Amino acid sequence: MTKVKIEKIRVRMAPSPTGFLHIGTARTALFNWLFARHMSGGQYILRIEDTDTERSTKEYEKDIIEGFEWLGLKWDELYHQSERTKYYTKYIQKLMDEDKAFWCYHTKEELEAEQKEQMEKKEPPRHMCEHKNHESRIMNHGEGIIRLKVDTNSSRKIVFEDIIKGKIEFEEKLLGDFSIAKNINEPLYNFAVVIDDHMMEISHVIRGEDHIANTPKQILIYETLSWTPAKFAHLPLILGTDRSKMSKRDGVTSVAEYRALGYLPDALVNFLALLGWTPDDSTKEMLTKNEIIEQFKLEKIHKSGAVFDIKKLNWLNSQYLKMENDAGICKLVLPFVKKHFGIVDDELIMKMAPIFRERLEYLDQVGDYHYFFKAPEYETELLTWKKSDKSGAKKALEKILEELEDLETDKETTKNILDNIAEEIFHGDRGAVYWPLRVALSGEKYSADPLEILFVIGKEEAIKRIKTAIKKLE
Repeated sequence: MTKVKIEKIRVRMAPSPTGFLHIGTARTALFNWLFARHMSGGQYILRIEDTDTERSTKEYEKDIIEGFEWLGLKWDELYHQSERTKYYTKYIQKLMDEDKAFWCYHTKEELEAEQKEQMEKKEPPRHMCEHKNHESRIMNHGEGIIRLKVDTNSSRKIVFEDIIKGKIEFEEKLLGDFSIAKNINEPLYNFAVVIDDHMMEISHVIRGEDHIANTPKQILIYETLSWTPAKFAHLPLILGTDRSKMSKRDGVTSVAEYRALGYLPDALVNFLALLGWTPDDSTKEMLTKNEIIEQFKLEKIHKSGAVFDIKKLNWLNSQYLKMENDAGICKLVLPFVKKHFGIVDDELIMKMAPIFRERLEYLDQVGDYHYFFKAPEYETELLTWKKSDKSGAKKALEKILEELEDLETDKETTKNILDNIAEEIFHGDRGAVYWPLRVALSGEKYSADPLEILFVIGKEEAIKRIKTAIKKLE
């Protein structure tokens, strides 16, 4: 019986540590990780592309690695391009020795003039270098750049089948003699990527569609070195609400910022997975990592861009918070309570757990609940219900105070008492009672239910705040 060769699946995520981990980079990493985990024996490689010594920093690298760890995207192997210079040098020299790459000595001004002329003729900008057939091509005169020798008279088309986008083709001659290295020891992006992907046996290159223009150049480098290219899959971009490329105007863009705001990693992973991919049951929006892994296929990724909907992310995160028990919620909110109020009252936070679980979209919103931790400040006018006046607000609060001072009961009984006050004094207008009570206890137009506030802060504190409100109205 003939044995069927099973393809070895190896994918890579190759961030450059020149900025904080972007939400788009995290989505690309997630799709690579999901594909590797979905395929039996698949491996996920993290490669830090830190050859840009001027812009790369350890701070950015730390942020990237910590971001991936927080999201649970654990890699199987880790590499740094800065530690792989000898391999790049070896293959640059090989191409130079075989007369497949050469030194170009055109100045910046000459290249700009060439590009300007091409633009005026409405031709695609590219460099067709006369140095490639000159004897100086093999010498380093101290200035210049190394380029790949391309047949700029060729009628050939470079064609590849993108797993997501379908058939894509480029005319070889329109690429020109493109640069591959600053010098023998300093490769440029397209060259280093090909060397690494080949040596690391990457089977699938899954990346953003903004890299499509790099693909024909990389295929030419593969061919020049007599290597077989990886398979390519280019992901649709993440779009803002106006359907342009996502930017700061659409909200925060770094993973660290979402973490600092108190989004849960599982919720963010769930949300990112649905940005451009649809599960088997398109109506199901909450999925565990294992469910996503089981269903994930590159062929099911959308061809068009996905809109980043912060409202959907907030809803998803709130659903994950709702699944926490009281102890879990308390543990999650504790750092944010400390951040906003600098105090820790375990008993108080435990009382608030049901409120937080029901109302929070993300954990940093605990800052909106200041009135549970300290007496509020507000303008006197806020106490007045829209259908009433100051005297009405004062009458309502005095009646509430009268009932509260001797009250030792539950929420339902207290609610009935407040409803009776509304019926007896304000002809059933519950707003005339509940509004001034809400403001007296919270200082806010919009807050947790005033009964919830009352029972969390306790009768003694509630009475104190109601008395303060009455004095404001006198």
